[in-house]
Amino acid sequence: MQPIDAEDPRRPYLKIAASIRAAILSDEFAPGARLPSGDELAEFFGVARATVASAVRVLQDEGFVQSRTGSGVYVTSRARMPVAEGEPHALAGAATFLHEAGHLKNLPRSGWLLLGIRQPESVAEHSFRVGLIGIVLAALEGANPGQTAALCLMHDVHETRIGDVPSVGRNYVTTAKPQAVTAHQTAGMPDEVAKVLQELTGEYEDTETIESRVAHDADKIETLIQAREYGMQGYATGPWEDTSIQALRTESGKQLARAVVAGDPHSWWSTFASSYHELRAATRARQG
Repeated sequence: MQPIDAEDPRRPYLKIAASIRAAILSDEFAPGARLPSGDELAEFFGVARATVASAVRVLQDEGFVQSRTGSGVYVTSRARMPVAEGEPHALAGAATFLHEAGHLKNLPRSGWLLLGIRQPESVAEHSFRVGLIGIVLAALEGANPGQTAALCLMHDVHETRIGDVPSVGRNYVTTAKPQAVTAHQTAGMPDEVAKVLQELTGEYEDTETIESRVAHDADKIETLIQAREYGMQGYATGPWEDTSIQALRTESGKQLARAVVAGDPHSWWSTFASSYHELRAATRARQG
């Protein structure tokens, strides 16, 4: 459980319910587990026992817990959230957001269309490798890998609504800020979920933390790597490579870019391919 946030404007019993609910959903309290006593919860959250009782009633109404006379309060099913007939599910907003994020798989990275690439990578494909690069750079820069990866995954989600505007288009159009788009995308979600997603977008756009700077470098290095790969197919990707390298901010990002430029995009498999017959013979010998 997390202590309640004094700056959170919600009433205390709602904040306590949210904290316990999150603990149940994250398996801190498994189905069938007994919650701490009312006195223990009141001491932990720094509130009166009556406030805790109100929070427990909320969780009972949602189906997360049940009270057993003389025994305590127990977790029921962490996956069940009863919904009155005709009313939207409590997590409907989160489900809608996840469906919307899936549209990134259908959204091409528009800059590559300028090179005549008819089926360029999607924004989702780009974001996946940005996340992996972010983990690598975070380890090198001493940043938090998990936070960096989360920033990388969220950095282009707003494009489901405004599209992927190529560099030539940015001189002619003005779009909503990513923070505003994320605020609309997360409307209707549980507050604790919406807050996390909105803060990730805000942190990435503000570039004030080391994790956000690393995430920006990861975005540029992924573009550099993709440019190198398209370049091997005969496309003139020089300008994409140059601008990606020039935008890097961290020393680790610059070093990784040098390694990318010096390497061969096919090197990861070519060595194994050239030894294919020898590898098969060795495998058969071991099995024989």
